[in-house]
Amino acid sequence: MDEATRVLIVDDEALARERTRSLLAQVTGVELVGECSTGLQAVHAIEQHAPDIVFLDVQMPELDGLGVIEALTPERCPQIVFVTAYDRYMERAFEMHAVDYLRKPYTDERFFKALEHARLRAREHRICTASGGPGLRSVLQDLHHSARAVSRLVIREREKGVFHVLQTEDVDWIEASETGVDVHVGKNNFPWRTTLAEVERRLDPAVFLRLHRSFIVNSTRICTVEPLWKGEYVVGLENGRKLSTGRSYRAIIETFLERA
Repeated sequence: MDEATRVLIVDDEALARERTRSLLAQVTGVELVGECSTGLQAVHAIEQHAPDIVFLDVQMPELDGLGVIEALTPERCPQIVFVTAYDRYMERAFEMHAVDYLRKPYTDERFFKALEHARLRAREHRICTASGGPGLRSVLQDLHHSARAVSRLVIREREKGVFHVLQTEDVDWIEASETGVDVHVGKNNFPWRTTLAEVERRLDPAVFLRLHRSFIVNSTRICTVEPLWKGEYVVGLENGRKLSTGRSYRAIIETFLERA
């Protein structure tokens, strides 16, 4: 029998806590370990109860939701679902590896979807930390990276102040540019003021492959691999784009071909 998923509610609004509590009560296999109305209470509760998931409001007295995460060590940080009425925190929330972001008011269906996503991540984390054997530290780091990988990229179009929320599974490839990176999704291109290394850190390394110092490719989009010489390849994507890989990334391509 699976162990119950331990959940903590953090919100300074009593009605918001009541609604979250009511929704959680409809789900089997979930244990509510506590409720908090301030950020400082949340830090203490997380350290005391070690919840698997925290539904965390952003704007709170004493210490906001983002400050709560910064106050925790990586080992003690649970799966976080941010809850807020404001979009302006979205980019920062996903930078901090939030599992999901619920914008008030949200539907019951949207809540349950976020909960299921967070439970899956919590389950993966629990399994990998319970494993043993040689090289455990390295294995845990890889699995932890995959488990903490974001499912969305939030890109701000600074000129218009618009946020583009992209599902990572929809991204074809990402290339470095003079001002940051360009995220390619179908026929659309989204400029983003960040580094390729930072984007790579957020993505699942089992899916997104660094095949050149200048680009990362969604491996599910690869349809052809053509060997050239001295360890170089030409990778063909489903959209017809062809990319020449770097010689030093040969091992990544060969590992991909072995697992395909």
